Amino acid sequence: MQQEPSLKEPVEFGKFQLVRRIGAGGMGEVFLARDESGQVPRACVVKKVLPHLSQNRAFVGRFVDESKVVVRLRHPQVARVYAMGEVNGEYFLAMEYVQGKTVSRFARRLRERKQVMPFGLVLLIGERMCQGLAYAHKAQDEGGQPLHLVHRDLSPANVCVSYRGEVKIIDFGAAQSTLKEEQTAPRVVIGNLTYMAPEQAKKQIVDCRADVYSVGVCLWELLAWHALPQRGDPIERWRKAANPSWEPPSRHRPGVPPEVDLAILKALRKDPGERYPDAATLGAELARLRAKYAPDANEKELAALLSHAFNEEKLTEEGLLARLLGGSPITEVETDKKTMVVPPTALAFEHRALHAPVDFVPDDDEVTDPTGTPTPARRPGLEAVNPTRVAFAIPFAGLTDPAVERSIVDEIEAVVSAEEEYHTAPYDTPGHKRWLLLCVMVFLLASGVGFAGIWLWELFANRW
Repeated sequence: MQQEPSLKEPVEFGKFQLVRRIGAGGMGEVFLARDESGQVPRACVVKKVLPHLSQNRAFVGRFVDESKVVVRLRHPQVARVYAMGEVNGEYFLAMEYVQGKTVSRFARRLRERKQVMPFGLVLLIGERMCQGLAYAHKAQDEGGQPLHLVHRDLSPANVCVSYRGEVKIIDFGAAQSTLKEEQTAPRVVIGNLTYMAPEQAKKQIVDCRADVYSVGVCLWELLAWHALPQRGDPIERWRKAANPSWEPPSRHRPGVPPEVDLAILKALRKDPGERYPDAATLGAELARLRAKYAPDANEKELAALLSHAFNEEKLTEEGLLARLLGGSPITEVETDKKTMVVPPTALAFEHRALHAPVDFVPDDDEVTDPTGTPTPARRPGLEAVNPTRVAFAIPFAGLTDPAVERSIVDEIEAVVSAEEEYHTAPYDTPGHKRWLLLCVMVFLLASGVGFAGIWLWELFANRW
């Protein structure tokens, strides 16, 4: 057995030094690590796979398949996977350390502060997401043949913003590609139902337009500043994912230009043939809209907003990384949730999923409000539909299993109950502020008129 890393003595693990245990996901332990194989040391995140999963033939097969795909991806808008392999019988992943926060955590912090993400920055985030996806969708194998890569689990928890204003897609661990020899079981539906394309929810073959749809959902949520429900009855949520119907974002956030409404609704068309044909086309449209309506929105502004929202965490993280890269010992353990250091890649390659009967597909019923709180469904024979978490399509635990440390999940995914989301959102949108200001002005005007009337009455009463 290898020595587990302590806070005082880094442990050699292949070409990496495991410096500090960050926590545990469902598929394994997560470590802050240092990679000294290059000319300059770099920080990274290493995830060691749990022994019982390493002994699972299907898991190992998919793990090997995955390594053929994700290590090829090298783009500024895609978080790198440096290596996937085996050291002394232990499987591992080594990933880029992205110093920043997931979009879901970013939005949650702004809501807690009663702030709204500026309209132009939302377009910028969407534009950069599309650039990363366009690259991945065109990725090729060593022979120059297209991989036909599709992310399949794009959500605000799988996109992050760095403190330098970079936007990166974090996780292609649920991706579909032609290099994968092991296939997902037909009873497993991988992905977050809230952001899932209808054809994926119906277990159909998907292409890059499924990712276009998911980008549309992410942007709808940020533009409308209306938190979408993440919990509820799985059957009802599945049905809504398969049969969506969307309102324009401006219905919830006045001031969103009609052109932007149209762009988002086109990305959210139920029929893939009616959406943008690919991420590059959607990205170009978002760039045009940003240049027209918010030309000053840029990475510098995005970085400033994130850094201000997470100032304490940023300072803590900078100090930690400075010691890590400088070779100094890391002796303290952060226990304060406000300053805990959890890199966005800590939960990479772990996904939500549903286990359901092989032949079950949601009914083709029109849903008029996919943004509303899901209501319980009573459907006999479907008790076997259960949410779980998977890695490489292999279930490792239930959503409430203690093997998944809740501190990591909360920090990465920022998942709260539907009741809490709807109690707190939307916060102080521009339309709400205008109405509040108008009400205050009317109240002051009415009060002024009333006091003036009383003063005049008393004045004339005294004179007569």
